[in-house]
Amino acid sequence: MMNQDMLIQEMSKSMKVVILTEGGIAKGAGHITRCTSLYQAFEEKDISTEFIVNGDETVADLLRDKKCKVFNWLKEREELFGLINDADIVITDSYLADYGFYERISEMVSVPVYIDDTMRIDYPEGIVINGSLGAEDLGYKGKEDVIHLLGTRYFPLRREFRNVPEKEIREGIESVMVTFGGDDMMAMTSKILRLLVENYPELSKYIVIGKGFTNISKIERIRDKRTNLICSPDAEGMKKIMLESDIAICGGGQTLYELARVGTPAIAVAVADNQMNNVIGWRKTGFIEYAGWWEDEGLLNNITQSLNNLKDAGLRRDKSETGRKMVDGFGAERISKYLTRKYIEKDLVLRKADMQDMYTVYELANEPGVRQNSFNEETIELAGHKKWFTDRVRDEKCLFLVAEVFGDLIGQIRFDISRGEAVVSISMLSGYRGLGLGRAVMQRALDLFRLRYPDVQRIKAYIKKGNISSVNYFKGAGYQFVKKMIINNHDAFEYIYQINEELSGV
Repeated sequence: MMNQDMLIQEMSKSMKVVILTEGGIAKGAGHITRCTSLYQAFEEKDISTEFIVNGDETVADLLRDKKCKVFNWLKEREELFGLINDADIVITDSYLADYGFYERISEMVSVPVYIDDTMRIDYPEGIVINGSLGAEDLGYKGKEDVIHLLGTRYFPLRREFRNVPEKEIREGIESVMVTFGGDDMMAMTSKILRLLVENYPELSKYIVIGKGFTNISKIERIRDKRTNLICSPDAEGMKKIMLESDIAICGGGQTLYELARVGTPAIAVAVADNQMNNVIGWRKTGFIEYAGWWEDEGLLNNITQSLNNLKDAGLRRDKSETGRKMVDGFGAERISKYLTRKYIEKDLVLRKADMQDMYTVYELANEPGVRQNSFNEETIELAGHKKWFTDRVRDEKCLFLVAEVFGDLIGQIRFDISRGEAVVSISMLSGYRGLGLGRAVMQRALDLFRLRYPDVQRIKAYIKKGNISSVNYFKGAGYQFVKKMIINNHDAFEYIYQINEELSGV
């Protein structure tokens, strides 16, 4: 039996992911940064992944260790469509693409994915991802053919931010980080550095300089002896600076999510319209001090006031804890796992079990995880299994289904009917657990069950106490807890799924 890593590796031989985005000196690097996290998540599973970027010469340096093509794919659409014709998953992260472009992608690709921040377009069939804080409250329209993955659970951070040590909260402010992206188009860095040098000379200042900065000489003239200029740090470097800094002063984009993950309290300045949802959401949580819009007359005074507020170590500690609770760093991994599952689901087939499945189901039944969660933990003998399997396949009061992906059996689900109700049992090969495929198997099996046995309205599931994953699985499939009980000397729970009517008289 294959474990999940082996399974993903096997699928990766034919699976292809393409990430379409834009970036460069004029467009910034925000899209590229968050898409890099998705690239990494697929790359770790050995799934073929490629960037196609509408950008300039700086993109090649940003993505120097990744498979990448750079050209204006918005203008050269036919060239692009030729390149992605064999892609299984296409992820588009763009502020420039129009509806017609997305519609063409939706028609071409098995799993089309759209990264969104502001409900910019009423997207066609596909998967919309908005990992921003408060995305759930933006009012995305429920459409049958559009799936929405919303909220900070799905914010894609680079892999360096998955595992972050506990941040030290010092009694006083000793250091401050200043970061405004790869280009700082609004020239905020020099203004804030001047404020810090003139009013807080005792602080260590970590000033992040991006590749697109055009005023580095001005910044160098302003710096004092406690100013450290850090040029184009990588993700590990950014994490290190955040951990060493007591507070950060930054824009209202992706950096806020990295700071939240690390637990570094931030003073945020909105420098673009598309950052407003972010700063409003983070302000509500209490994680950030919001200084205002970059052109506000009182902006520097607001920053000064926020710096004074954050001298309170207790306040910084609270903000740090808030940030870490909101972002766990595994958004990109969740997304890649979900998209992989959707890709697999496209080929998922449920069919009636037949005699040729006997030995595969026997191996499945004897997997350690299956036996551990069974009410009879002993290894099943082949002779007994043959008789049991033959009886079940031939029994008109048993709907015995197997699930296949790419022609391989991956699990079984069985409904045994007695006295007008059914008992369900489901098991999946170890390599397919944790991908969420079990819910798709259950839903399709229920649809088949209703068609074949329309008079049976109640389905029971018996779950061994301690099998938390199965409890969550059946709850997610619509089963409701009824009672505790004992089965074969094991503590157990009974759950019931009621078809076409409310649970009553249970």
